Amino acid sequence: MLPNHSFSPDTRCTVLYIKHMVCPRGIRVVRYELESLGLRVLQVRLGAATVAGPATALDWARIREALAMAGFALLKTPKHVLATQVRHLVDELLRRPFTVAHRDVIAALAQEAGMGVRQLHGLFARLPGPGSLPGYIKHQRLAYAQELLEASPLSIGRIARQLGYSSLAHFSGQFRRFAQCAPSAYRQQQRVAPEAAVLDAEVPNSAS
Repeated sequence: MLPNHSFSPDTRCTVLYIKHMVCPRGIRVVRYELESLGLRVLQVRLGAATVAGPATALDWARIREALAMAGFALLKTPKHVLATQVRHLVDELLRRPFTVAHRDVIAALAQEAGMGVRQLHGLFARLPGPGSLPGYIKHQRLAYAQELLEASPLSIGRIARQLGYSSLAHFSGQFRRFAQCAPSAYRQQQRVAPEAAVLDAEVPNSAS
């Protein structure tokens, strides 16, 4: 089951959940700050860092202060920790191609979280911010579709299958309501915008 605290069930290490880590530079800065405190950092990823040693041995006040000075915030309440863990699990599941069908995501999520589907629904409903679990999954799935349309050479039909949709029509309908345009139009818009920026940069300034 998902732990309701900010440390790993493995008492040999502790997981710190950290806000405002949004890019690789944040990962580097967090690692530097934690190592500066004398901690042995085992892993740092967006939103979390794992350090050696049990939670009871850590100086939480110093860690919180060091991260705050660097522009980050240490998550400390069970609700915040659970929200972060569930969201990470959702994002991880959606990025596993051809393994989780659209209708099976919640069941797979509950299995990985070690709880029943009804229990997971109830837990997520009490978390701050994201709303219902199906709504959050749908939003994240379509946001990931936008990423794939922007950066991937995959066809729209293949993207729909990769995201677990039963049909292209189902995917296109949901995407249209989410992005206010069809997937093909969204892809075209994203391709035109960089080209326009390049052309603008190449046009000499007539005033110079």
